[in-house]
Amino acid sequence: MLREIIISLLRGFRLRCPCCGYGPLFDTAFRMHDQCSFCDEKFEREPGQWLGAVYVNLALTLGLVAVGIVLTQTFTSLSTAQQIAIWTPLAGLGPFVFYRASKGLWTSIIFIGEGLYIPWPNR
Repeated sequence: MLREIIISLLRGFRLRCPCCGYGPLFDTAFRMHDQCSFCDEKFEREPGQWLGAVYVNLALTLGLVAVGIVLTQTFTSLSTAQQIAIWTPLAGLGPFVFYRASKGLWTSIIFIGEGLYIPWPNR
């Protein structure tokens, strides 16, 4: 079961259907498909479900900035003002960079947490 959860999360991170792993999640850069083109799994099950993707996006962005600050503090001699000048714009760009990954991961979390509208594929 843990293996299936990890596989589903990796599929979402790779922007593939968390059920079958073949169908792409996104139609364009910022627009998702309504359902998988291979297994017909619905990606949006109810209105407002994408609020969780905002928190995933926030976690990815804060993780990047926190690790970056720790690394620059540890391995460079930059002043605090210089570090703020580097990491503030990156924190502002983070939500745009992680948009697709956060929606993919959240789609996988919804898939894992709520079950399927179709049975799990046999592997």
